[in-house]
Amino acid sequence: MTTTTAESFTRTQQVLHWLSALLILAMFPMGFIMARTDSDGLRASLYAAHAVVGITIAVIAVIRFVLARRRPVAAPPGMPKWNEVLHHSVHVAALVVPVLLAVTGVATLALNDLMPAVLRPGAVVPAELVAVPPQAGHRVLAWAYIALLVTHVAGVMRYQFSKGDVMGRMGARGFPSRAG
Repeated sequence: MTTTTAESFTRTQQVLHWLSALLILAMFPMGFIMARTDSDGLRASLYAAHAVVGITIAVIAVIRFVLARRRPVAAPPGMPKWNEVLHHSVHVAALVVPVLLAVTGVATLALNDLMPAVLRPGAVVPAELVAVPPQAGHRVLAWAYIALLVTHVAGVMRYQFSKGDVMGRMGARGFPSRAG
């Protein structure tokens, strides 16, 4: 199979990117609240939603990774080489980390005998899970992912307002462009 480097993302790539972004933004509050709430019902519902959304994000990440390999998109023009390397690394990590988060999350539930019980109506999730290695990995990965996403957004905005139209390449309209 021959691949060519494109200048912009397909509509499918754009939709999957923004869908992922919305789902990811929902995940962090769910994770924080479910780990701190005193309500058994709310905790169980949030664990179930967090698991389903997390697995969905991981599946979308795999699809996005395959699409990115089949139709790579060039880094925005005018980037120094070091920035292109960082750009590529952040994008790869942004697709790999959600899969690792899903694996560590499901493993944490499984090792606490909560999978697939957490997905059944009326499930009871204890306020404190048994500490298992995947849980620590999930926590570290979640914080690292937050840092990665902040880095990603900062880089996008820096480039958008200084050199070009990266938001336009991702299908977002209404941002000022310095391109061409």
